[in-house]
Formats: sequence, structure tokens, C-alpha cells
Amino acid sequence: MYKLNDIHNSDVGNKGNFEKMVISEADRVKPIIKEQFLREYILGTGDTYEIFNIYCKTFGVDRMLETRMIIIKPSQQSEDEDIFFLKNTSEQYIGEDRLLLSTTIKNHLFLITTLLEQQEITSVLEKIHNTMKTCYGYDVMAVYSKIASIADAPASYERLKRCMGYSFYSDSCEILYENDIKINENAVSVQAEYGAIEHAVKTGDMEKLKMLLSGFFKTLEKAMPTPAVAKTYCLELYVCIIRCCSVEKIEKYMKGIVSVQAAKKLSEIKSFIEQNGFEIAKANAPESNKIYSSLIRDTINIIDENIENENLSLRWLAGTILYTNVDYLGKLFKKETGKNFSHYVMEKRMEMAKDLIIEGKKDRIYEVAEKVGYGSNSQYFSQVFKKYTGVSPLEYREFARLAREKNEVG
Repeated sequence: MYKLNDIHNSDVGNKGNFEKMVISEADRVKPIIKEQFLREYILGTGDTYEIFNIYCKTFGVDRMLETRMIIIKPSQQSEDEDIFFLKNTSEQYIGEDRLLLSTTIKNHLFLITTLLEQQEITSVLEKIHNTMKTCYGYDVMAVYSKIASIADAPASYERLKRCMGYSFYSDSCEILYENDIKINENAVSVQAEYGAIEHAVKTGDMEKLKMLLSGFFKTLEKAMPTPAVAKTYCLELYVCIIRCCSVEKIEKYMKGIVSVQAAKKLSEIKSFIEQNGFEIAKANAPESNKIYSSLIRDTINIIDENIENENLSLRWLAGTILYTNVDYLGKLFKKETGKNFSHYVMEKRMEMAKDLIIEGKKDRIYEVAEKVGYGSNSQYFSQVFKKYTGVSPLEYREFARLAREKNEVG
């Protein structure tokens, strides 16, 4: 028979073993529990404030501890196992002593570390990036935060996700720092010279086109609107360029709209638009079509020399200078240049007017009108100018002034 004391001692032993087992199992599942709590806190599942308090109390977390937070994700569509490999690789390089908390949210890995220096954390992220590229064949993008408390995790997560979108403006680096990114909360307006760009493409003016496209993309990079908004400006630019191509090639260039929409980097869009823009401009340049006849060369030279003359017209030019039939000259001019005489002269005058206004001289609008061949009819000049550029001469002058001041400050 068993003695009472023996039974009692046996119960005590079993209880001790059970407690050891519970503690052992708790240690084993603790990382899983910590991940789940952190995920729920960030996503706002349930009573987040209460959950976070329980979380901090249970795991001895100081909610006001200053940390760095990192968000990492594969740069392309990923499977669950990709995130698993990414998580293991990241935790290994960061190290247990520096990694405070981590969790996965959809295709993102979110990490909270000790206050690593910027140089150190960049080095760690480069190792993660290189390992994932070498071993698993895909790139990763990463953004790390400014100093933030653990309690700030949900807000930091949202900020870092938004920052990740701004990798669109980064040429090659896939590692970004929150403080280096200016997130525009309000709508951004980018002044683009679409009319001037279209004119340069139509006339095959390669040098001017290069200058205008360079200015467009520098302005976009400086303003840094959201990637979606930036693409709308690029699409508008691309459409105004391909309008200048020959009819038989329009379908080919229209397909390029998809390439602009799908691009992951602004640099990709820039190269694509420049390539197509230069190609169309080259096709429009006189030397790539055929050399102008001597009659049309003379006509163009006379236009350039008499652009200020308000009496400049096809009839005047044909009858008093070239002594040729006006109808014949008009048809030949349209055939070789692709433009009506009057439209060609109007574009020349408008481009000259824009240059005069941009130069910042103190000419009044009526003086600009006189210099570009509109005589005393400054009202008509303003109407034509607005139709050509989309703004009035005074508005154009103000935009030019603000742009100069901005460049001087910059």
C-alpha cells in the first residue's frame, strides 16, 4: 500500500514537471505570440490600446523606448516562403542583441531595432539585399525610420510604407532613409512646357528638345509628387510628343503608354520618353526627310529676317520678294515643311515671344507684340499667345519670374 506521504510527494513531482513543461512551451511559442501582438497593434485589430498595454506588460517592453524601425519587402510579387527567407536572413544579419521585435504583414517585413547608427543600419540592409539577390534571385526594397518610440509603431509603419513608394525617384539604390524623403501631403503642381516641347519635336530641334526634356524631369524630381501623379505628367508629356509622329507610326508609339504606366522608376520613364522623343524629332528634321528646295530655303530665311514685320504674309513674300505664284508657293511650303505658311509664322512668333518674356526684360506686353510682328494689336497677340501656351503673356511672365527666383534660392 502507498503511504499518504508518498502519494503527496508524487503529486508534487508531477506538478513540478507540468510547470516546467508549461514554461518550456511558453518560451517556445513566445516569439510567435510577440509577433502576433505586434501585428495586431500595428493593424489596429481589436482594442489596440489595451492589447498594447498587455503586450508591454507581458513581455517587459518599454513603450517609450527609442528605436529604429525598418520595413523591407521583395521588389516583385512574392510567395510566403520568400517572406520567410527574408525574415530569417534579416534577423540573422541584425542579430538577437539588436533586434527588439519583428513581424510580417502581408508581403512586408517590419522590424524594430535598437538605436543603430545610420551607417551601420545601411550596411546591414545592403548585406540583406545582396544575400537575397544572390541566394534567392530577387531584389528587396528597404526603408528605415528616424528615431521613434515603440508606441509609435503603427504610425511609423504607415510612414515607411509611403516612403517606400518614393523609391520611384531613386535611380539604383533600394535602401532609403525616412528623413531623406519629402512626402508631399498636398497636391503638387508642376509647370511643364508641353507646347515648347511639342514644337521642338515637330521641327526636329534636337538641342532644344534635349534641354526642355532635361528641365522637365529635373522639375519633377525636385517637386517629387506621388509616383501616380508623376506618371500622369509623364503620360501627358509622352502623348504631346507622339502627336508629332507620322500617321503610319502612331499605333507603334501609342503602345508605349503601357510602358510609362508600368515603369517602376522615373529613370526608366525618362530614358523611354527621351528615346522616342529623339526618334520622332529626328524623323521630323528636314535632313532626315529631304533637303528643302532652294525656294523654300529662301522662304524660311525671309521669314526669319522679317518676323517683326506685321505685313509678313505669303502673298507679300511671293509677290514682292520671290516673284512667284502665291498658290504654288503655299502648296510647296506645306508639302516640304508639313505646315501652312501662316501656322509656321505664328509658331515662330510665339516661340520668340516666349523667349523675350523669359529673358526677363522689362518690355511691356505691347512692346513684345510689336517685336514679334503684331504691331499695335497687343490684344490679338495676347489671344494668340494664350491659345498657343495655355496662359496669358502676363501669367507666363509671372511663372518665369517665380521659376527664376526658385532657381536662385535653390
